[in-house]
Amino acid sequence: MKKFIKAFLIISLVGVVGYTGYEVSILSDRIKRIENKLGGSRKIACTEKETVEKVRRSVVRVVGGESEGSGFVIQKGGIILTNFHVIESEPNPKVILPDSTFETAQVIMADKDADLAVIKINKNLPALRMARLDGMSPAEEVFSMGYPLGGSLPGEASVVRGSFSRFVRDRKNGVQYLSTDMTSVSGISGGPMVNIYGEVVGVNTAGLVLGGMSIAISSDSIREKCRQMSASKDPLKDVRKIIFAPNKNALEAVRCFYNYLKARRLEKAFELLSDNFVKGYSFEQWARGYRPLLDTTIVIIKRDKKIANRINIKLSTKDLVDNEIVYKYFEGYWDVRQVGGRWLLWKPKIKEVMDPGEDWFIDPDIEKQMEELAKVHEDYEKYLREMYKISQEPGNDQLTLQDLYDKATGVEISPQSVVPQSWPR
Repeated sequence: MKKFIKAFLIISLVGVVGYTGYEVSILSDRIKRIENKLGGSRKIACTEKETVEKVRRSVVRVVGGESEGSGFVIQKGGIILTNFHVIESEPNPKVILPDSTFETAQVIMADKDADLAVIKINKNLPALRMARLDGMSPAEEVFSMGYPLGGSLPGEASVVRGSFSRFVRDRKNGVQYLSTDMTSVSGISGGPMVNIYGEVVGVNTAGLVLGGMSIAISSDSIREKCRQMSASKDPLKDVRKIIFAPNKNALEAVRCFYNYLKARRLEKAFELLSDNFVKGYSFEQWARGYRPLLDTTIVIIKRDKKIANRINIKLSTKDLVDNEIVYKYFEGYWDVRQVGGRWLLWKPKIKEVMDPGEDWFIDPDIEKQMEELAKVHEDYEKYLREMYKISQEPGNDQLTLQDLYDKATGVEISPQSVVPQSWPR
């Protein structure tokens, strides 16, 4: 009887051990699946809350002249990565920090084809670490962070969660992309896509978005492209440059004034104001009104046809007010005088324009020139985008519409050109 009981207990123990081993195997398999979804055992210890809080400290808003987007710190010393299209038309983008203050950035290198740009501010923020993608598996959870809809949606950086799908390669430009099941929106481009551990797996890229699907430039490509940009003889070849020539004529004096404001070089802007305008105010008193100014963009600038040295202008501005970007539009003129061999802004008459329509952004003189161009070149409309890009390149603001068309179509132009005063926006 004792032998029977002993044998029964042994058999029962073996059964319990076997069943327990089976359950442990199932549990282990489930844990393994969860680990794989989260990117491995090292990342499973991380929580979403901790990751989001850590990454948000490094994510910034980037305000260009004609675009807004996001960016993130990749190196100590204020080195920030963003998309090229965010800063394409702005050599001095503004960076809004997580504490709602802002800094004027300097573009240090860019690659238009890869849609990457590296900018620098004089402020230290924590840098994010780039992930190695060799261990990344399908369905791994990822997060995109940034500022959707630009200044119209203030507050902390938004978070979008999704799953990694596959790698896609652009052989022409040598860029690898991560395809995910997230839907991106305007403004989040340039922000980081991170894994659960808070490591950067890619940079969100607008313009490559389909319904229910988004694409990010991979961290492996970011490393390679940054290395190539650093080694380039001209890492700023794709960046628009502003030429300052305030003593050239009255028009350039006004243009320089607003470009100095754009670049936050307020001291230089103040130097272009005459005593007649300043009327005894100090620089500090005058500059106080420009503290919230993020950007000034000239929409139209041209000489008055009747009054000498009167410069007509239309412009748009962006102010940072209570962590929200406020857009304003102005039109009017500056009278400019030559004093002591320098062109100085003498007297303005400029008013704010509320809710301007599309026609407000178009110079009637240029519109007439466009109509004349259409009579000569029926296909001109398909070259408009390229003509506009050419007009924004340094030194090309002196080209006529015919010259721009010729350049866009590959025709050599004559060095003698009539100046078009502005471009329809």
